[in-house]
Formats: sequence, structure tokens, C-alpha cells
Amino acid sequence: MLLAPAPSADAGLAGQNGLVELGLERRAGRTRLTHCRTRPPLLVQQALYPDEAAPDMAHVFLANPTGGLLQNDRHCIAVSVGAGARAHVTTQSATKVYTMPEGVAEQRVRLDVAAGGYLEYLPDPLIPYRDASLEQEVEIACEPGGALLFSDVITPGRVAMGESFRFRRISNRLTVRGQSGRPVYLEAFNLEPRAGDMTGIGVLGFGGQQDADEVSARTLGSMLIVCDGGRASSILDRVRRSLEPCAEVRVGASMLPDGSGVGVKMIGLDCAAVQQALTRVWSIARRELLGVDVPALRKY
Repeated sequence: MLLAPAPSADAGLAGQNGLVELGLERRAGRTRLTHCRTRPPLLVQQALYPDEAAPDMAHVFLANPTGGLLQNDRHCIAVSVGAGARAHVTTQSATKVYTMPEGVAEQRVRLDVAAGGYLEYLPDPLIPYRDASLEQEVEIACEPGGALLFSDVITPGRVAMGESFRFRRISNRLTVRGQSGRPVYLEAFNLEPRAGDMTGIGVLGFGGQQDADEVSARTLGSMLIVCDGGRASSILDRVRRSLEPCAEVRVGASMLPDGSGVGVKMIGLDCAAVQQALTRVWSIARRELLGVDVPALRKY
């Protein structure tokens, strides 16, 4: 059984070492939550089956009564999907990274999919408050014949409160490992508003003349679709044809190294535009990998 990495030794008295370990296996024609270990403030209830087009797929919601990450929090999330199992894992709502004059919050995510398994790990957007600081690491391992969708949306903050790009730092590290255990794809970036203009060229620049409201709401979105090369090529072609340049979102898509999947990046003028575009990518991938469209889920 997969074990989540241990929290840092210097977590400090103020922080919470939240933990979620999930193991999902196919049993009696359905994907079952066969292992669930949690530690507050992270919580998980029973698996649900709301998707009529994929009735065997388990839907698991990660809950956090605090609504997000506080100063010196260390959250570890580990999800393991067995052969033939199909699962959708998401959060109950957006993850807030609260104001923290000192310290930093950490979130570690580990996703493992066995051959023939399928996982959608699609959390709601990240909202960093004023002076927030977050270090996030994501590690993905998907065996040949398995498939995994991972998305990430980073907003500029509480735009309506005048806190666009007022966070201290967001550090993001992502690794996709191949069958040998060696990395086949690495990604890393730091967003530090105090170090330079976040909406400039080479960062979240959009090009053309934009008004102040559009600049303040600039949102970064991404989706990784890890799967076999033949299906990845078809998905990439459909994504490129479907997501042509538009006024609200700029999109780029490419094949991952060794044909191990598809990477999609986008910058949007607001969070809603990015989420809508990511849903279109999700729909394309689902139709190719499962033969069904996205479910009409309602969280709020």
C-alpha cells in the first residue's frame, strides 16, 4: 500500500500536518475505496457514484474544514489506483492559501496508477491571499496501459478584495516518472510578485492592450494527460483543433517526452475562462480514453 511522505520535522507548533492516503481497487464490478487514512484538517467521506455514463467510477471529495492552508501547514495527499479501477478525485471547493506574515505552507501530492487503471485528479483552483507563501510538489507515476489526468489552476488571489498578485511566493515542482522510476518529465516554476511584474512577457503576459481589470485577474491553468503514445497523439491533435486562440485564453499543447502523454498550458483573463477551457480539454481526453463525456457535477 502506498504511504504518503512524512511531514517535515520542523513543521512547528502553529502548523497542521494534514494527511490523506487513498487506495482504490476494482471489486465486484466497481471501483472501491479499499484504503483510506486521514489526519485533520484533511477529511474524506465515502466514495460516490454520480456519473451515469461511468457508473463503476468512484468519485472522492477531499474536504478541509479550514478551507485551505495556514502558516506552517504541511499537507500530504497520496492516491493509488489499482488495475482496472477508475476514479475521480477532487476537492470540495477552491483551496485558499491564507495570509502568513512568516513561514510557508507545504503541500505534497503523490499519484500512482497501475496498468489498466484510470485516475482524474482535478482539484478546484488555488487562491493565494495577501502575503501567502506556498511550496507545492506533485509526483506522478503511471504504468503502461494506465491513464491519469492532472490539472492545476492558480489564480492571482482575491481579485475583488484588491489582492491580485499580493502573495509572497508560489513554488511549484512536478515530476512524472516512467516505468523504470526515472523522471520522464520535470516542471518547476516560482511566482514571486515582488521580484517582478507577473503580467509581463515570459510570465503571465497576454499580448495586446488589456484594461486594468483583465490584468488583475490573470490566471494560470494546466492539465497533464499521461497515457500511451497512440492515444496521446490523438488527444493532442483534437486539443489543438478545438482550442484555437480566443480573446479570453491563450493555450499551448505539446506531447510529453517519449510520447508519454500531453501537456496543456493556458493563461486566461479570469479564472472562469481558464476553467471552461480546461473542461473542454478534460472532455476531449475523456472521450478518447473512456468513450464518455464529462459528468455534470455540482459542488456548490
